[in-house]
Amino acid sequence: MGRSGLNFRSFSSQSAPQGDRLSEVSEVLNAPPISLDFDRGEIPIPPDLDNALGRAMLKIMGFESKRSKLLHGAQRLYEAVTEQVDSGVLQRAFQTGKVFWSTYVLLSLYVWLVIHRLRDVRHADVKFFRQRFYNQFQQDVEFRVYAAGVQVGVTKWLKKLEEHFYETAFDFDKVLAPGASETLSDVILRKYYGGEETHRADADLLARFALREMASLSATDEEAVLRGNVRFSSTELAAALQRSGVTSAGESTAGAAAAGAATAGPGVGGAAPAATPAAEGGAGQGSG
Repeated sequence: MGRSGLNFRSFSSQSAPQGDRLSEVSEVLNAPPISLDFDRGEIPIPPDLDNALGRAMLKIMGFESKRSKLLHGAQRLYEAVTEQVDSGVLQRAFQTGKVFWSTYVLLSLYVWLVIHRLRDVRHADVKFFRQRFYNQFQQDVEFRVYAAGVQVGVTKWLKKLEEHFYETAFDFDKVLAPGASETLSDVILRKYYGGEETHRADADLLARFALREMASLSATDEEAVLRGNVRFSSTELAAALQRSGVTSAGESTAGAAAAGAATAGPGVGGAAPAATPAAEGGAGQGSG
Protein backbone atom coordinates (compact mmCIF):
# COMPACT_ATOMS: atom_id res chain seq x y z
CA MET A 1 0.00 0.00 0.00
CA GLY A 2 1.24 3.50 -0.77
CA ARG A 3 2.03 6.18 1.75
CA SER A 4 -0.92 8.43 0.96
CA GLY A 5 -2.95 6.98 3.80
CA LEU A 6 -0.21 7.18 6.41
CA ASN A 7 -0.51 9.18 9.58
CA PHE A 8 2.82 10.89 10.21
CA ARG A 9 4.17 12.20 13.50
CA SER A 10 2.40 15.28 14.75
CA PHE A 11 5.02 17.32 16.58
CA SER A 12 4.01 19.81 19.21
CA SER A 13 3.93 23.40 18.05
CA GLN A 14 6.28 25.48 20.14
CA SER A 15 6.14 29.21 20.73
CA ALA A 16 9.40 28.99 22.66
CA PRO A 17 12.72 28.70 20.79
CA GLN A 18 13.82 25.12 20.15
CA GLY A 19 17.15 25.82 21.85
CA ASP A 20 15.45 26.71 25.14
CA ARG A 21 13.76 23.31 25.33
CA LEU A 22 16.94 21.44 24.42
CA SER A 23 18.96 23.42 26.96
CA GLU A 24 16.48 22.99 29.83
CA VAL A 25 15.98 19.27 29.20
CA SER A 26 19.73 18.75 28.88
CA GLU A 27 20.25 20.45 32.24
CA VAL A 28 17.79 18.05 33.88
CA LEU A 29 19.65 15.07 32.42
CA ASN A 30 22.90 16.26 33.99
CA ALA A 31 21.55 15.25 37.40
CA PRO A 32 22.91 11.93 38.71
CA PRO A 33 20.62 8.87 38.58
CA ILE A 34 18.63 8.08 41.71
CA SER A 35 16.64 5.13 43.01
CA LEU A 36 13.12 4.95 41.58
CA ASP A 37 11.76 3.18 44.67
CA PHE A 38 8.23 4.42 45.41
CA ASP A 39 5.83 2.82 47.88
CA ARG A 40 2.50 2.25 46.14
CA GLY A 41 0.92 0.72 49.23
CA GLU A 42 -0.74 -2.63 49.67
CA ILE A 43 -2.47 -4.38 46.81
CA PRO A 44 -6.11 -3.28 47.11
CA ILE A 45 -8.74 -5.88 47.90
CA PRO A 46 -12.08 -5.59 46.06
CA PRO A 47 -14.59 -3.88 48.41
CA ASP A 48 -17.06 -6.77 48.28
CA LEU A 49 -14.30 -9.14 49.45
CA ASP A 50 -12.84 -6.87 52.12
CA ASN A 51 -14.26 -8.86 55.00
CA ALA A 52 -13.32 -11.97 56.97
CA LEU A 53 -15.06 -14.39 54.61
CA GLY A 54 -13.81 -12.64 51.49
CA ARG A 55 -10.21 -12.58 52.72
CA ALA A 56 -10.44 -16.28 53.56
CA MET A 57 -11.67 -17.00 50.04
CA LEU A 58 -8.87 -14.94 48.51
CA LYS A 59 -6.30 -16.81 50.58
CA ILE A 60 -7.69 -20.16 49.44
CA MET A 61 -7.60 -18.92 45.83
CA GLY A 62 -3.92 -17.99 46.19
CA PHE A 63 -4.28 -14.19 46.36
CA GLU A 64 -1.36 -14.02 48.78
CA SER A 65 0.79 -16.66 47.06
CA LYS A 66 4.24 -15.79 45.75
CA ARG A 67 3.13 -16.14 42.13
CA SER A 68 0.08 -13.96 42.73
CA LYS A 69 2.24 -11.24 44.28
CA LEU A 70 4.55 -11.37 41.27
CA LEU A 71 1.57 -11.06 38.94
CA HIS A 72 0.28 -8.02 40.83
CA GLY A 73 3.82 -6.60 40.85
CA ALA A 74 4.07 -6.94 37.07
CA GLN A 75 0.70 -5.20 36.67
CA ARG A 76 1.77 -2.36 38.97
CA LEU A 77 5.10 -1.93 37.23
CA TYR A 78 3.43 -1.64 33.85
CA GLU A 79 0.97 0.85 35.35
CA ALA A 80 4.03 2.89 36.39
CA VAL A 81 5.17 2.80 32.75
CA THR A 82 1.82 4.01 31.40
CA GLU A 83 1.64 6.62 34.15
CA GLN A 84 4.93 7.97 32.83
CA VAL A 85 4.20 7.79 29.11
CA ASP A 86 0.55 8.91 29.11
CA SER A 87 1.39 12.13 30.96
CA GLY A 88 2.54 13.56 27.62
CA VAL A 89 5.70 15.02 29.20
CA LEU A 90 8.14 12.76 27.35
CA GLN A 91 6.47 13.42 23.99
CA ARG A 92 7.02 17.15 24.43
CA ALA A 93 10.45 16.95 26.03
CA PHE A 94 11.86 14.78 23.23
CA GLN A 95 9.54 15.86 20.39
CA THR A 96 8.43 12.35 19.51
CA GLY A 97 5.02 13.71 18.56
CA LYS A 98 1.52 12.85 19.74
CA VAL A 99 0.22 10.14 17.41
CA PHE A 100 -0.09 6.47 18.32
CA TRP A 101 3.39 5.66 17.11
CA SER A 102 5.16 8.13 19.40
CA THR A 103 3.37 6.68 22.41
CA TYR A 104 4.12 3.12 21.34
CA VAL A 105 7.86 3.69 21.00
CA LEU A 106 8.07 5.26 24.45
CA LEU A 107 6.13 2.37 25.98
CA SER A 108 8.40 -0.11 24.21
CA LEU A 109 11.50 1.77 25.37
CA TYR A 110 10.43 1.39 29.00
CA VAL A 111 9.54 -2.27 28.53
CA TRP A 112 13.05 -2.86 27.17
CA LEU A 113 14.58 -0.93 30.10
CA VAL A 114 12.73 -3.09 32.63
CA ILE A 115 13.60 -6.36 30.88
CA HIS A 116 17.22 -5.23 30.68
CA ARG A 117 17.20 -4.43 34.42
CA LEU A 118 15.89 -7.90 35.28
CA ARG A 119 18.26 -9.77 33.00
CA ASP A 120 20.79 -10.57 35.72
CA VAL A 121 18.40 -10.83 38.69
CA ARG A 122 18.86 -14.15 40.49
CA HIS A 123 15.23 -14.39 41.58
CA ALA A 124 13.76 -17.86 41.06
CA ASP A 125 10.60 -16.54 39.45
CA VAL A 126 11.99 -13.60 37.48
CA LYS A 127 11.23 -15.31 34.16
CA PHE A 128 7.57 -15.60 35.19
CA PHE A 129 7.55 -11.92 36.21
CA ARG A 130 9.15 -10.77 32.94
CA GLN A 131 6.61 -12.70 30.89
CA ARG A 132 3.66 -11.32 32.87
CA PHE A 133 5.06 -7.79 32.52
CA TYR A 134 5.52 -8.23 28.78
CA ASN A 135 1.99 -9.65 28.48
CA GLN A 136 0.66 -6.48 30.12
CA PHE A 137 2.45 -4.47 27.43
CA GLN A 138 1.01 -6.57 24.60
CA GLN A 139 -2.53 -6.38 25.97
CA ASP A 140 -2.22 -2.62 26.37
CA VAL A 141 -0.92 -2.18 22.83
CA GLU A 142 -3.85 -4.19 21.45
CA PHE A 143 -6.27 -1.99 23.39
CA ARG A 144 -4.57 1.15 22.05
CA VAL A 145 -4.72 -0.12 18.47
CA TYR A 146 -8.48 -0.58 18.79
CA ALA A 147 -8.76 2.82 20.53
CA ALA A 148 -7.01 4.35 17.51
CA GLY A 149 -10.02 3.30 15.45
CA VAL A 150 -8.61 0.17 13.83
CA GLN A 151 -11.27 -2.48 13.19
CA VAL A 152 -9.70 -4.65 10.49
CA GLY A 153 -6.32 -6.37 10.31
CA VAL A 154 -5.53 -5.92 14.00
CA THR A 155 -3.60 -9.19 14.28
CA LYS A 156 -1.37 -8.23 11.35
CA TRP A 157 -0.52 -4.85 12.83
CA LEU A 158 0.11 -6.25 16.29
CA LYS A 159 2.57 -8.68 14.71
CA LYS A 160 4.33 -5.83 12.89
CA LEU A 161 4.59 -3.83 16.11
CA GLU A 162 5.93 -6.84 18.00
CA GLU A 163 8.54 -7.44 15.30
CA HIS A 164 9.58 -3.80 15.56
CA PHE A 165 9.92 -4.16 19.34
CA TYR A 166 12.19 -7.21 19.07
CA GLU A 167 14.29 -5.67 16.29
CA THR A 168 14.77 -2.47 18.28
CA ALA A 169 15.51 -4.34 21.52
CA PHE A 170 18.15 -6.38 19.66
CA ASP A 171 19.74 -3.19 18.32
CA PHE A 172 19.66 -1.58 21.77
CA ASP A 173 21.39 -4.60 23.30
CA LYS A 174 23.96 -4.56 20.52
CA VAL A 175 24.95 -0.90 20.98
CA LEU A 176 25.52 -1.47 24.70
CA ALA A 177 28.11 -4.15 23.92
CA PRO A 178 31.81 -3.21 23.70
CA GLY A 179 33.00 -2.26 20.23
CA ALA A 180 29.55 -1.35 18.90
CA SER A 181 29.59 0.49 15.57
CA GLU A 182 26.47 2.52 16.44
CA THR A 183 25.44 4.52 19.48
CA LEU A 184 22.13 4.35 21.32
CA SER A 185 21.35 7.75 19.83
CA ASP A 186 21.91 6.37 16.31
CA VAL A 187 19.43 3.55 16.88
CA ILE A 188 16.84 5.86 18.44
CA LEU A 189 17.14 8.29 15.53
CA ARG A 190 16.69 5.47 13.03
CA LYS A 191 13.96 3.53 14.82
CA TYR A 192 11.98 6.29 16.54
CA TYR A 193 12.50 9.39 14.39
CA GLY A 194 12.60 7.73 10.97
CA GLY A 195 16.28 8.68 10.49
CA GLU A 196 15.44 12.38 10.18
CA GLU A 197 18.68 14.22 10.99
CA THR A 198 16.69 17.32 11.94
CA HIS A 199 15.85 15.38 15.11
CA ARG A 200 19.42 14.35 15.91
CA ALA A 201 19.47 16.60 19.01
CA ASP A 202 16.19 15.06 20.21
CA ALA A 203 17.54 11.54 19.66
CA ASP A 204 20.68 12.46 21.62
CA LEU A 205 18.58 13.73 24.52
CA LEU A 206 16.29 10.68 24.51
CA ALA A 207 19.34 8.40 24.50
CA ARG A 208 20.77 10.27 27.50
CA PHE A 209 17.42 10.00 29.26
CA ALA A 210 17.20 6.25 28.56
CA LEU A 211 20.70 5.67 29.93
CA ARG A 212 19.87 7.71 33.03
CA GLU A 213 16.67 5.73 33.59
CA MET A 214 18.67 2.54 33.12
CA ALA A 215 21.14 3.64 35.80
CA SER A 216 18.26 4.68 38.08
CA LEU A 217 16.64 1.25 37.66
CA SER A 218 19.98 -0.35 38.53
CA ALA A 219 20.04 1.76 41.71
CA THR A 220 16.52 0.55 42.59
CA ASP A 221 16.25 -2.51 44.82
CA GLU A 222 15.12 -5.54 42.81
CA GLU A 223 12.35 -6.32 45.31
CA ALA A 224 10.89 -2.85 44.70
CA VAL A 225 10.95 -3.56 40.95
CA LEU A 226 9.31 -6.97 41.38
CA ARG A 227 6.59 -5.49 43.58
CA GLY A 228 5.97 -2.64 41.14
CA ASN A 229 6.97 -0.07 43.76
CA VAL A 230 8.57 2.24 41.21
CA ARG A 231 7.97 5.76 39.94
CA PHE A 232 9.88 6.79 36.83
CA SER A 233 11.51 10.19 36.26
CA SER A 234 9.41 12.89 34.64
CA THR A 235 8.71 15.51 37.32
CA GLU A 236 11.92 17.40 36.58
CA LEU A 237 11.22 17.24 32.85
CA ALA A 238 7.76 18.76 33.35
CA ALA A 239 9.36 21.67 35.20
CA ALA A 240 11.95 22.06 32.42
CA LEU A 241 9.16 22.32 29.82
CA GLN A 242 7.55 25.09 31.83
CA ARG A 243 10.83 26.99 32.19
CA SER A 244 11.45 26.78 28.45
CA GLY A 245 7.95 28.00 27.63
CA VAL A 246 6.82 24.77 25.95
CA THR A 247 4.06 24.43 28.55
CA SER A 248 2.55 27.02 30.85
CA ALA A 249 2.30 26.80 34.60
CA GLY A 250 -1.12 25.17 35.07
CA GLU A 251 -1.23 23.61 31.62
CA SER A 252 -1.94 19.90 31.87
CA THR A 253 -0.07 17.60 29.55
CA ALA A 254 -1.96 14.58 30.84
CA GLY A 255 -3.62 12.62 28.08
CA ALA A 256 -1.60 14.20 25.28
CA ALA A 257 -0.52 10.81 24.01
CA ALA A 258 -3.99 9.31 24.37
CA ALA A 259 -5.50 12.22 22.49
CA GLY A 260 -3.11 11.58 19.64
CA ALA A 261 -3.96 7.90 19.64
CA ALA A 262 -7.63 8.71 19.26
CA THR A 263 -7.01 10.75 16.11
CA ALA A 264 -4.25 8.88 14.32
CA GLY A 265 -3.27 5.31 13.63
CA PRO A 266 0.02 3.66 14.58
CA GLY A 267 2.26 5.00 11.87
CA VAL A 268 5.24 7.28 11.41
CA GLY A 269 7.25 8.06 8.34
CA GLY A 270 10.34 5.92 7.96
CA ALA A 271 10.40 4.17 11.32
CA ALA A 272 7.02 2.51 11.66
CA PRO A 273 5.67 -0.48 9.75
CA ALA A 274 5.24 0.24 6.03
CA ALA A 275 1.59 1.26 6.40
CA THR A 276 -0.53 2.08 9.37
CA PRO A 277 -3.55 0.24 10.73
CA ALA A 278 -5.59 3.41 10.24
CA ALA A 279 -4.77 3.28 6.54
CA GLU A 280 -6.57 -0.04 6.24
CA GLY A 281 -9.02 0.33 9.11
CA GLY A 282 -12.68 0.90 8.65
CA ALA A 283 -15.91 -0.65 9.67
CA GLY A 284 -15.77 -4.31 10.39
CA GLN A 285 -15.02 -6.85 13.03
CA GLY A 286 -12.40 -9.40 13.79
CA SER A 287 -8.66 -9.36 13.83
CA GLY A 288 -8.30 -10.47 10.24
